[in-house]
Amino acid sequence: MIASQQHRLFRFHMTALSLLSGICCLIFSQTVYAAAPKPLTGEQIYRKMCVECHATNGQGVTDKANPFHGMKTLVELTTLIDETMPEEDPELCQGDDAKRAAQYVFDRFYAKHVAAADKSARVQLSHLTVRQYLFTTSDLLSHFLGNAKVTSKERGLNAEYYDSRSMRRDKRVVKRIDPVVNFQFGNKKPDEKITNAEEFSMKWEGSVLAEETGDYEFILKTENGARLWVNQKDPIIDEWVSSQGRAKEHKATIRLLGGKPYTIRLHVFKYKEKSSSVVLEWKPPHKAQEVIPQRNLTPQQVPGTFITSTVFPPDDSVSGYERGTAVSKSWDEATTSAAIEIMTDVIKHLDRLAGTKPDAKDRKEKIQKFCHRFAELAFRRPLTDEQKAFFVDQHFKQEAAVELAVKRVVLLVLKSPRFLYTDREYPALDDYAIASRLSYGLWDSMPDRQLFDTAKAGKLKTPAQIAQQADRMLRDPRAQSKLRYFFHHWLQLDEKEELAKDKALFPEFDELVVSDLRTSLDLFIDDVVWNKSSDYRQLLLADYVYLNPRLAKVYDVKISEGPEFQKVSLDKDKRAGVITHPYMMANFAYHNLSSPIHRGVFVTRRLLGRTLKPPPQATEFKDGDFKPGMTTREKVALITKPSACMSCHSIINPLGFSLEHFDAIGRYREQEVKKAINASAELTSVSGETVKFNGARDLATHIATDHHAHAAFVDQLFHQAVKQPINAYGKNIREELTTKFEKSDYNIQQLLIEIMKVAALHQPHS
Repeated sequence: MIASQQHRLFRFHMTALSLLSGICCLIFSQTVYAAAPKPLTGEQIYRKMCVECHATNGQGVTDKANPFHGMKTLVELTTLIDETMPEEDPELCQGDDAKRAAQYVFDRFYAKHVAAADKSARVQLSHLTVRQYLFTTSDLLSHFLGNAKVTSKERGLNAEYYDSRSMRRDKRVVKRIDPVVNFQFGNKKPDEKITNAEEFSMKWEGSVLAEETGDYEFILKTENGARLWVNQKDPIIDEWVSSQGRAKEHKATIRLLGGKPYTIRLHVFKYKEKSSSVVLEWKPPHKAQEVIPQRNLTPQQVPGTFITSTVFPPDDSVSGYERGTAVSKSWDEATTSAAIEIMTDVIKHLDRLAGTKPDAKDRKEKIQKFCHRFAELAFRRPLTDEQKAFFVDQHFKQEAAVELAVKRVVLLVLKSPRFLYTDREYPALDDYAIASRLSYGLWDSMPDRQLFDTAKAGKLKTPAQIAQQADRMLRDPRAQSKLRYFFHHWLQLDEKEELAKDKALFPEFDELVVSDLRTSLDLFIDDVVWNKSSDYRQLLLADYVYLNPRLAKVYDVKISEGPEFQKVSLDKDKRAGVITHPYMMANFAYHNLSSPIHRGVFVTRRLLGRTLKPPPQATEFKDGDFKPGMTTREKVALITKPSACMSCHSIINPLGFSLEHFDAIGRYREQEVKKAINASAELTSVSGETVKFNGARDLATHIATDHHAHAAFVDQLFHQAVKQPINAYGKNIREELTTKFEKSDYNIQQLLIEIMKVAALHQPHS
């Protein structure tokens, strides 16, 4: 009985326990369900965590101003959100939440911008840029007066020494090539063949080669009578009198166009002065005053070159490259002033230009034909009968004086949109339009005689025909000048007024060293670009530099004796192409310290082609604000630690840190403040991979092998050559050109030819 009751009680307890267990399970399952709700969507995460700073439209709120910026990939956004967002507590949005938020932001704010950019890209109507105007007007007149072209590889100037102050041919006793003009004769004779140390004369003739476009100051130092001519019939320095033995310095400044030679003549005489000396120097754009180097002198003489002295307003460069899209009153006035200047020069040389003489019976007829040809070349295509009548013939009928008719023609032609605009729309793309696109893409100037004749023959229709002409045109110094101009822009060489360092820390780093470093970098780039392989990768990976004795001393490198620059191999584990070139390292540094931030920003934007948003607030780097004994890397890591900074500095810092082996003037170092340099870093690439660096060589290797970096280089070169957005030529053009670039073993010259084939043949989007 008791057992039976106990059994029933046990069964009751078990039933109750089972029921209680079921209730508990139900309650527990409901609790778990409540604690793990359905994951928030990307939009919900954005509204909950992001809208406070970025606003619902992604443009940022007024007091915080955090608009979405640039063209980020989904991988970049995911990494950025996972590591740094929201700024006040980055751990709130990580993992899958970060992925969903990134997908929403990309779809909502970035993908449509990319599509819109592709869709809105158009070839814009553009007038000649300042550079294009200068070269076009110069080449237009050179077509009639003779092109200044150097064919000889010999360098130096023709020198003649006379045993008299009169420079009579029968008194010439010495004829030779002098490498430079830098002589201190004192009270001695310049040569034993001269009989009288108190009376003699000398002259040097040839051409001077300008590397960059800009103002050149020529400096003549002598205590004797002297005259100097540069690209002009009249001397730019005329001191043909005895200075009574007092050494004087004479100066004159003229504008020269890069990639062209200019005739130069220097005459000097001595008469009874106690001593004799002559030094010919110049100060080119962006460089220091120096004796004109042998590499910039040639004994070959060339015809004079017209260069307008008119000052133009700067071109629109908001897109990262110069474009002729802005039309202003100052631009219109400049084109008028330049046209009047050109008209004056045409009238001055009219008979020579037209191939006639003042008393010739057919003078008017020849001058009228010259005007037809002048207009034809200026418009880059043959004239129709209506155009001949409007631009030329009517003026010869109306004016009795031929010169007045010519003035009207020149002004009308040079102010016409047919001259001022490079790629006007025509009913159909023809050979002349293709010729114009080729010449402005490669030379920033009008077609030459051969290209014009090729267009006239109808032989600019196929990619092969265009490639053949482009290959020929690349051998012209104007193409070399334009590519140098591109590299200066790409490497941001001209964005600083001057490159100065702390004299107490770097007393040897003076104006001459800076000038030599720029020359060294130019020589390196020329060596890479203009050899047979023209390998872009060598710009980044080459282990050599060009040094002269002055630079070798500053950077502690042994070279053979001689004043000229020499190609010197360095430790490949320490140096890597343009990235570690001393000029680049010094350019992106403070006056007393290296700057990982400046270097990192440069590599990010220019070499990798990644976008960076403007900093949320400007933070000045004050070295005195840090504790003594901190390295530059430690200081940068400290001031960029806030999450608001790391959205960009997670990219910038690793790139800059990998270059910390180089000090403020680009010297290699192993230590800073008695601490070993730490040049290791990690970067999340555009494709989402983690890339590890341990110094400049690793960084250079990554850039040289990174597809996105290759595409960025293609972008930069396309824009500088064509002066139009690459997307306007098709949404896949960038990728197609990049693929061809990679398959060509990264040949820069071949890439430029491929770019010109695209620009010449593709009809822009309508």
